[in-house]
Amino acid sequence: MKWQSIPTFLILLLAGGCAAAPEGRSEAPGSGSLEDRSGAEIQAPPTNDEVMYRVLAAEVEGNDGDLEKSAADYLAAALESSDPAIAERATRIAIAARSWQFAAMAADRWVVLQPDSLDARQTAVQAMLLNGDYMAAEHQMSGILDLMGDDRGHAWTLIAAQLARSPNPEKARGMLQRLINQYGAADQADALFAQSQLAVRMGELDQAAALAQQAVAREPDRAELHAWVGRLAVNQQDMERAMESYRQARALKPQDRTIAMAYAELLKRDGQKTAALDVLAELPDTPETRFARVGFALAADAPDAAASIYRGFHNTDYPDSFERAFQAARAAEMLGLPSEAIGWYEQVRKGENALAAVLRRSVLLAETGELEAARNLLASTRLHRDQGILGESFLTESQILVNAGQPEEAWNLLTEALELMPGDTNILYSRALVAVQLERIETAEADLRLILKDEPGNAAVLNALGYTLADMTDRLEEAEELIRTAHELQPNEASIIDSMGWVAFRRGRFEEALEYLEEAWQRDNNPEIAAHLGEVLWVLGREAEAREAWQLGLDQDAENEILQETLDRLGVDF
Repeated sequence: MKWQSIPTFLILLLAGGCAAAPEGRSEAPGSGSLEDRSGAEIQAPPTNDEVMYRVLAAEVEGNDGDLEKSAADYLAAALESSDPAIAERATRIAIAARSWQFAAMAADRWVVLQPDSLDARQTAVQAMLLNGDYMAAEHQMSGILDLMGDDRGHAWTLIAAQLARSPNPEKARGMLQRLINQYGAADQADALFAQSQLAVRMGELDQAAALAQQAVAREPDRAELHAWVGRLAVNQQDMERAMESYRQARALKPQDRTIAMAYAELLKRDGQKTAALDVLAELPDTPETRFARVGFALAADAPDAAASIYRGFHNTDYPDSFERAFQAARAAEMLGLPSEAIGWYEQVRKGENALAAVLRRSVLLAETGELEAARNLLASTRLHRDQGILGESFLTESQILVNAGQPEEAWNLLTEALELMPGDTNILYSRALVAVQLERIETAEADLRLILKDEPGNAAVLNALGYTLADMTDRLEEAEELIRTAHELQPNEASIIDSMGWVAFRRGRFEEALEYLEEAWQRDNNPEIAAHLGEVLWVLGREAEAREAWQLGLDQDAENEILQETLDRLGVDF
């Protein structure tokens, strides 16, 4: 996939969640970005002239593209300074430069200056594992367990996720076992659960299932453990065990929507559609649950049931009328009732979904031929001058213009937005995307590099720039470096794995490309990934398999631009 998605409400509403996007830094409790856990500002000691000189030099070097030298100077500044913000910046620059020794040293300094920062300790673990310093990484994991003493179960889960990134699985397993022994947790369900999660990430499903069952035996009254056993059983194609595990989980937490949805899905697969719908009907009747039921009924090929559930929005009184209207609008969209959805969204005048309702309403107006009305609606939201509203309205309007075949207008709009919100990451990212469509590669690169200047560890932006260079220029070595850095930061992101495959293909490493693209397709059945996968298979002479991959992509989106361009270029008809 070319780029990761723009983080607007445009996709959020129907999907029920946000797609991957150009991420800013995540702030965990205690990460101390500028506040400590009590909310008071951290007062960093004054920074001396030598430190400031090194910081400025590092910024200039980074802006010039010399990340390795920038990382070295930032590390020197961090070691001389008592400001945790400088240590954090040094860490992220070193990660972007793939200077893992510098990253480990800078992260260690960050932890020393902010020992209660979960973000610092997690980043230190990542850098130390990649640097091969397993003893130091283990020490930081011990710190995470101490820091999260009141939530030890979550701590074990975080540690399992970190260890899954280790380039040496056996050492990772040994580290986890030592930590379990150190904390006397061998018989604790949470530690067994963590071991099971790590085993899954290593592809050892049988071992993972055995550990999960041991965890359930220790604490049989925990619904989430039964649900985990059920998830593993599904992956092992053991539907009988999966059904029984989710049944037990639901008995323990009958009002848990996640468990109920999973159990209903299994019933649906088993052909018990009525029973599946009944399970969801027994959940507490909230607007969000009713919306979920509509979606499930449609997925279960029960459109009449879906329509009946949707009609309940009209005659059911909910305490929050704005939430009712918002979820009803989403359901109307799924049922293909845009006019009704517009009417519902118009009723969402207050509450946390008010902006989302305006954005989605504008999209539907544009899709039903009322482009000017959609643009006027978005322009009216900008009268509030709130930065969040400004950004989202500009992003939504630009996407509407792109969808309407007016990328030049979208470019002009986003340029106007940047005059009001200079340096805004999401707007820069969006303008770069439009610039690529307009084949203004130098402009797109400039926007993306401007983001990377402030966010050198932004995997989505690294991937976007790398893919663009790989796809539209001959700067393939540089492109691969950028994409590899993104992959090290987010090894499980399908769009980045796809880029790894595409740059390998462009460099003539066809078998390697095929491995990456097959993995990307397994993670995300996206038509752009199908386009790339099919092309690699085609070049390898496996034409029947290529056609099969492309057909799967067409089944997802027959109008996908990249897929259609690939078929036209190769002269393939369907």
